[in-house]
Amino acid sequence: MVWQTTCPVGTQSVRANKQVFQDNVNYIQTYMGNEVVGTNGNATRDHFWNVDANLDGHHRFVKSPAFTVGGIPADPVIGTGMDGVIYLKTTNGRVEGFYRNSNGIYQFIPSYLTGTTTISSGSSFVNITTIPDETYGELFFYNSNSPNNKYAAQIGFYKATGGLCQTWALNYQVEGTGSAVNALKFGNGSDASGLNIRARRADAGSTLIDWNYKIIYRAI
Repeated sequence: MVWQTTCPVGTQSVRANKQVFQDNVNYIQTYMGNEVVGTNGNATRDHFWNVDANLDGHHRFVKSPAFTVGGIPADPVIGTGMDGVIYLKTTNGRVEGFYRNSNGIYQFIPSYLTGTTTISSGSSFVNITTIPDETYGELFFYNSNSPNNKYAAQIGFYKATGGLCQTWALNYQVEGTGSAVNALKFGNGSDASGLNIRARRADAGSTLIDWNYKIIYRAI
């Protein structure tokens, strides 16, 4: 099925042009989204066309390829009279969502890293996972004892620039019985190593070995 650029064809009869018009109608209905409400497949279009008068012209969802210029990931310019642009772009080897306006570019759909790790030593930092350079994000670590044990969780944030990851705990000290204690310590300063998120068990974590982590990150 192809789009007939010349329509009608001036050198053809009305009868012959009927098929030309029909080809274009079929093209529009197929590629503009004439699937009935409730259709959900990899060929389902992201908008409605000739489906329902209350829906036609509206979007079911947004489906788009990562934006490129000459095959290279790029940030699209803002169109004349427009206030912003929402788009996908490949960065750090992943397709991620961005928003651009006159103030700059912001990655509004973050990427995620999740997993489990064993922190068996109370004093030595261990590498948890490697994150992409030129990103920043939030950290959430929790032990299987959460939420019954208030020391079994730790949150923080990180920034990775120039090939080095720095991390900080937000609840670095948690109030305990008569003293302040730490659930986990994240590697920062001299404890940092390359682009690795690092952590070690601390005061309240002497028996908390197995940790789950969720890391949310965006491009700087």
